[in-house]
Amino acid sequence: ATGAANLAWDEAALTQASDKWDIAPDDWGVELEGYGGEGGQGEEDTEEQLRRLKDDFVMPPFSVLNTRTAEWQERRRAWLEIGIKSEEGRDEDLTFAKSAQPPAFYDTKNALRETLGREPSTDELLAEMEKQGIQAMATTSIFDPVLTELSYRWFNIEGGRILDPFAGGSVRGIVAAKLNMPYVGNDLREKQVVANIENAKEVLGNMPADIAPRWTVGDSTQLEDVLQKNGVTGDFDMVFSCPPYADLEVYSNDPRDISNMDYPQFLEAYKAAIKQACARLKNNRFAVFVVGDIRDKKGIYRNFIGHTIEAFTECGLSYYNHLILVNQVTSLAIRVRKQMNTGRKIGKLHQNVLVFCKGSVEETVDQFEEVQVTKAVEQFNKTRANSGLHDDVLVFYKGDPKAIKEEFGELHAGDDLPQ
Repeated sequence: ATGAANLAWDEAALTQASDKWDIAPDDWGVELEGYGGEGGQGEEDTEEQLRRLKDDFVMPPFSVLNTRTAEWQERRRAWLEIGIKSEEGRDEDLTFAKSAQPPAFYDTKNALRETLGREPSTDELLAEMEKQGIQAMATTSIFDPVLTELSYRWFNIEGGRILDPFAGGSVRGIVAAKLNMPYVGNDLREKQVVANIENAKEVLGNMPADIAPRWTVGDSTQLEDVLQKNGVTGDFDMVFSCPPYADLEVYSNDPRDISNMDYPQFLEAYKAAIKQACARLKNNRFAVFVVGDIRDKKGIYRNFIGHTIEAFTECGLSYYNHLILVNQVTSLAIRVRKQMNTGRKIGKLHQNVLVFCKGSVEETVDQFEEVQVTKAVEQFNKTRANSGLHDDVLVFYKGDPKAIKEEFGELHAGDDLPQ
């Protein structure tokens, strides 16, 4: 420690390396304390930089996006007040839309599955949610319009066409139209698509056909056939979607619905849909998927995030950005006690926003209009790379998860440090 304290970074060498690699030192994955700072600028200047970031980019382009902030909630309300009703169009046996992906649902279903030793029925799940004070409609929340807006503004070109292979509700199409970006979304359920079209008409009125969102009905594993059948021609400037989370939730009784498949079948169909979407993506463009990891019936993570990355890289895209979307706590504060004490399972409060690049990164970012830039964000305008603000803590367990409670017991830690 004493030796390290006497060392200093060679700023000239670091700057030379940064220029040679075209990667900012902040993105090297190493904390370079004391490098590049002005020294003693204080909290006031940091706050001013954050304010200017929000002015330029809606939200700061950092690797952690926090939906709990006042600014995020205020902008979300503004979007919803225009009349988005993305929760409509769901069958009675379809309690949760593909576009929602709320942590409250997953945690409740996983806990109930462990208690019952089998898959809970919809009625059992609804009863458990009601018992815990979780409203079903509140849980089937609208896909976040602010995340949608940020994704479009940051990773689509001005007026660029968007392809959404797992459309779900209306929000992603409506936000695209408001930003003058043509959108095509596909969903397996005709009732959902009809509801989306009706909601879009309510919100957007008689918008020109070249800007109005468009939805198709069909199996996304046959996406190219669906697009051709509906006369959708040409390539797209962005792929953006939030896919179904495998067999964690069942959206319909349709055997083509990939949420009805076991996980190996699901992955095969999932990769087929992604491959066809990427084939319609222009070179030097981005694809963005919003996902979260899921557990199998034994409580082991399936590595769905890794499989999603694999699906895109197998199509020749580069894994480029990884953002963390921090969700609301809702009832997790109550439910996490049991899952922590019985299985050391951490309460999941985030989703993963994965960004991929098709083609040359340098040529891709050259296609983008430069956002009004401040010195603090010139790296984002240069490469569309988000600034890292988090590290990942990965936890693995050797043995049977059922033995965790007996081996580890319950946690009762006080506020004081151990003596």
